Amino acid sequence: MSAAAQSGDGLGLVNADGSLGEVNAALRRLCAHLPGGTALRLAGLLHPDDLQTHQRAVSQVLTGQRSSVTFTARVHPDVPGAWVSVTLSHVRAYPQGDPAALLIVREAREQAQIQELQDQLRALKAEADRWRFAVNGSRDGVWDWYPQQHSIFVSSRWKALLGYRDHEFDATVEGWLDLIHPDDRPGLLPRYRQHVALETEAYEFEHRMRHRSGHWVWVLLRGQVSAWNEDGTPERVTGTLRDVTTQVTAQQDLRRTRDHLQTIMNAVPGLIGYKDRDLLHQFGNAAYQDWYGHSPERMQGLHIREVIGEAMYRQNEAHMRAALDGHAQHFERTLTDPHGRERHALFSYIPDVQADGVHGFFVLAVDITGRRNAELNLLEEREWARTTLNSIGDGVITTDPAGQVTFINPVAQALTGWSGAAAHGRHIGQVMHLTDMVTGDAMPNPLLLALKERRVVGMALDATLGSRDGQVHAIADSAAPIVRPDGTVLGGVIVFHDVTQARAMAARMSHLAQHDALTDLPNRVLLHDRIQQALARYRRNGRPFAVVFMDLDHFKHVNDSLGHHVGDELLRAVAARLTEQVRETDTVSRQGGDEFVLLLTELRTAMDVRAFTDRLEASLARPYEVAGQTLTVSFSIGIAMCPHDGDDVDTLLRHADAAMYQAKGAGRNRTHFFSPDLLASIESRHRLVGQLRAALRDDAFTLHYQPKVNAATRELTGVEALLRWTLPDGQAVSPAEFIPVAEESGLIVPLGGWVLREACAQARAWQLALGRAVPVAVNISGLQFTQADFVEQVRAALEGAQLDPHLLELEITESMLVTQPQQASDRLRSLRDLGVRLSIDDFGTGFSSLSYLKLFPVDMLKIDRAFVQDVTTDRNDVAIVEAVIGIGQALNLQVLAEGVETPQQVQTLLNLGCAAMQGYHFARPMPAAQAQAWLTDWPGANDSGR
Repeated sequence: MSAAAQSGDGLGLVNADGSLGEVNAALRRLCAHLPGGTALRLAGLLHPDDLQTHQRAVSQVLTGQRSSVTFTARVHPDVPGAWVSVTLSHVRAYPQGDPAALLIVREAREQAQIQELQDQLRALKAEADRWRFAVNGSRDGVWDWYPQQHSIFVSSRWKALLGYRDHEFDATVEGWLDLIHPDDRPGLLPRYRQHVALETEAYEFEHRMRHRSGHWVWVLLRGQVSAWNEDGTPERVTGTLRDVTTQVTAQQDLRRTRDHLQTIMNAVPGLIGYKDRDLLHQFGNAAYQDWYGHSPERMQGLHIREVIGEAMYRQNEAHMRAALDGHAQHFERTLTDPHGRERHALFSYIPDVQADGVHGFFVLAVDITGRRNAELNLLEEREWARTTLNSIGDGVITTDPAGQVTFINPVAQALTGWSGAAAHGRHIGQVMHLTDMVTGDAMPNPLLLALKERRVVGMALDATLGSRDGQVHAIADSAAPIVRPDGTVLGGVIVFHDVTQARAMAARMSHLAQHDALTDLPNRVLLHDRIQQALARYRRNGRPFAVVFMDLDHFKHVNDSLGHHVGDELLRAVAARLTEQVRETDTVSRQGGDEFVLLLTELRTAMDVRAFTDRLEASLARPYEVAGQTLTVSFSIGIAMCPHDGDDVDTLLRHADAAMYQAKGAGRNRTHFFSPDLLASIESRHRLVGQLRAALRDDAFTLHYQPKVNAATRELTGVEALLRWTLPDGQAVSPAEFIPVAEESGLIVPLGGWVLREACAQARAWQLALGRAVPVAVNISGLQFTQADFVEQVRAALEGAQLDPHLLELEITESMLVTQPQQASDRLRSLRDLGVRLSIDDFGTGFSSLSYLKLFPVDMLKIDRAFVQDVTTDRNDVAIVEAVIGIGQALNLQVLAEGVETPQQVQTLLNLGCAAMQGYHFARPMPAAQAQAWLTDWPGANDSGR
């Protein structure tokens, strides 16, 4: 044991119960930490955790199950940081053979160092975990930048803030900068330079960065130099990145809300402000400047006395003190603003009550000058209304919702016989006694219905008002409820006036509307109604009837020779004689002019009608004594029978009219019944109209051109465009057949427009092809000439063809000029101003008047072919032609003869002084292509028209 005592290792025996027997000095030093008097035990020497780990192996050595065990362990916790190597070997310490173990303990320095490093690592790990938990809890991204190495590290959280996964973004300084909004980049560098210059402890910058999805997020960048180089430059910069989009958006929304609130406050026409307990102005809207001349910025912190002035302050001070005591104040004031305007305002002081008391009060003021003036105006208007209602020509009565009279104006008093005092409070039915004009039955007052149904109600047409003195007045009225905006009925008003005379006038006007003003016979409207009634009777009981259309023969001569007043007297006399010949159930109607229509309801057969018309003709043929003149007249009569000739009003009238025209065409003074042949003629005419429409739609018309020449010089003076129409089967339709139908149907207007455009286009084409101008003449119908836009049609045709206006000549007839001479003259002058040439076609065949002729700005007179045909043999035709030539020379007009067919006619016309001619002698009408060849070959053509 002496050797053991000197050993540097701790040596001892461990008994089976774990106690230590003999130990050397080195082992006692290891156990020096144990409390005095404590028995030495292996459990007191080693750390409990480490001994527990090797407890089984130790027990096995003590029991002899294993020979030895070696392990490293810490000494007791009271000696922190000490590690030892422990070896236990099984021995028998005592003769009786109790088991024991030899304990060898030596110090384990390397293990102690390793353990120290592990403890430090654990401490660092714990610290790192704490930082990680802190960073993760803050949801910030971390970055580490090494400026000298141009490298940067960003955390996964940094990438996640911008929508990137950990592997999707390779962090570089350039990549980072590219993500910063271009408008925000200039602000980053100055803050970094301030920090590096030690002007700030750290640097912060709030800016936008582009998210991976493309949108912008707001971030807060925080950084600090975490390591410096020896030369004082940053070696390492570390920081965080936080998503502050929500905060920035909230701040922006707050700023917008404040701006909106301020805008709303400034837009409010009233005054809004706030005063604290010291009566200092804290904020207000823009209205202050208008009211008091101070801007909100200028007033900040001013005492209210300085804002509103001393005088107003003294008036309002009591209200201010009351508001600061917690009592809302409302009052009115009149003030004069900086612009010199007097304002009447309603003020309110609203206390700002907080938990700890009243902090101040809000000032609200509304300009009620308009309302006050309106109230004054309302008083004036009420007086105006009362005066007006007492002055108007209508009766006016107002009632309460129950129909009790509250007001009655003088006119209503006069019509009802009730004074204002007597009527007040009485029911409207008692004051206005209404009855039906026809039946005499009492009628309810419309005002009661207006109050009940809350709508405007009109009086029945046959209402009469009986007054207290027994007078009866026909009245017309309108009643309406008086309703507040909230729907409450205040009462009602009825306005009425005496229409006794007006109704009599209306009855007279109704009679005039249905009767001819000259003869007092039923007019077209009443006749139409009577025929409708006759048709209804026919459909009920099968009773036929006749419609007779009558036209005075040569009535125009009476007007022209004796004057219209004689013609009117003759028509009245004829009307009286017609009325004498018919039954009371029949109708005699004047359609206008010299046309009469008879509705014969009691004559059932054609023989009955014929016998009646024979008697009628005999009666009408007797002479008439009119205005000192003895006149004898005859009629052309057409008859249509129902139902054979039609079973509706229009058909019967149309067929009777057609039969009358057939009688007139047969020589007048005749009576014709409508016949199927006549119907066939009408239907043929209708078919022709339909064919005309189709031809116009399908562009089936053509133009032929007939030259006009100067027979003396052999020069071409122009061509006349003549309309031609060939049916699809090749049959040509004569213009004499389809032109009148086109005029009657109105198709002449679009057809004439087509002729005008086509002729202008052809004239321009010849001018380009032949190298010279070829004037073209176009016939204009009366209906076409009267169109309001006719001048514009001509202008459009010229512009569309690019034709000079002087190359277009329009041919019109005398009849177109004499019906409305002034309108015709104005239109012709407009055409002349346009540059178009004008001529009168068929001169001498119509109603010629030299007094009219001199009014019209025409260039040429065309002598009708009827006078040219026999000009070589008939002295009368020679005289007419010579007279027309003389008129033309006297009025400085050109004269052209139409229908020239022989050399003798040419010579005679030249002898009479007419060189301009047109006719078959020179050329027939030709299609455009053939006409162009003729124009090229005509002698003198190369010199004409230039």
